[in-house]
Formats: sequence, structure tokens, C-alpha cells
Amino acid sequence: MFSFENLNEDTRPYILQAIENAHSTDNIYLSARFTEKGKEEYLPLLKEAAKNHNEHWLACSLESPDIMKDLEGANTPFGGYTVKHVPNTAAQTFADGQFNRFYILGLCLYAKNVGIDSLEVYRAKESVSHRPQSDSIIGNKISIENIESQLLETKSSFSSELVEPNSGISVKL
Repeated sequence: MFSFENLNEDTRPYILQAIENAHSTDNIYLSARFTEKGKEEYLPLLKEAAKNHNEHWLACSLESPDIMKDLEGANTPFGGYTVKHVPNTAAQTFADGQFNRFYILGLCLYAKNVGIDSLEVYRAKESVSHRPQSDSIIGNKISIENIESQLLETKSSFSSELVEPNSGISVKL
């Protein structure tokens, strides 16, 4: 589970605002692993997690029946196609990344509101083995503008070190 150092009653409204901003610009990522029901229920679940809970609650909610597919298609190494089970970690990995993305964007909005222009990268979730590229940015201060350029648009967020799957890093004031 993540330890979001600045997830509190002061920052939660800004996280919700970041979600609303993303929704209004069509920058809410819907997993290809969602069922139709999952696509309908994800945004309200994300908002509820931001308002009252955390990424763990979101993951548990996404594990509810009929939210995520049981099977998915995949290409084989030799150019073929196969059907396989969706990994049992899919909901947690998705929830971690997307909740962290909006926590960070909300923290950016909060920081700008109180006159802070950069945030510090830290390890918010312990892992058995740390990636060298993640370790190399811990302690760095990153400008709000740089963070937003990485995370505001769904497509650019996929290449951001800040929300790389299973990295366990986030930002704090």
C-alpha cells in the first residue's frame, strides 16, 4: 500500500478537481481490461477513492464482479494470437498508477494555490527490488510545470517515471 504523505482533507478537494479537469478534457484512462460495467463505474469509484479513501480501496472496488475482464487476448512470440487470464494483480496495478497520477496532479493544484512551485519525489510504496531509474530520482525536486506536462494528458502519462507501474514513487510538498 502507498503512503501518500500529503493525502489529507486539505488536498483531497484538489485531487477531485484534477479528476474533474481530466474528465472535461477526455483524459481519464479506461483500462482495456474493463468490462462495459467497469467503464461505467470507474469514474465514480475513482472520485470516491479520492474523496474518502485511497488506492487500496480503489483496487478492491475494481476487483468487484464484472468490473474487469477475466480473459484477454495476447500476441504470441511467433506472430500468433492466444487468450490468457488477466493477471490477478491487474486491478491493484491499475489503481496504484491512476490514483497516484491524480494524487500528484491534485497536489500540483494545491501547491500552486499555496505558492509552492516544485514537489519532491519520494518512495511512497516499498518494493522488494527497486528499479535503479526510480532510485535515481528520489529526493529530486520537480517543477509543477514539468510534472503537469508529464501527467495531464493520459497519453504522456504512460511514459512518466512518476507513475511507472510498480515503481512505488510519488511526490510530496
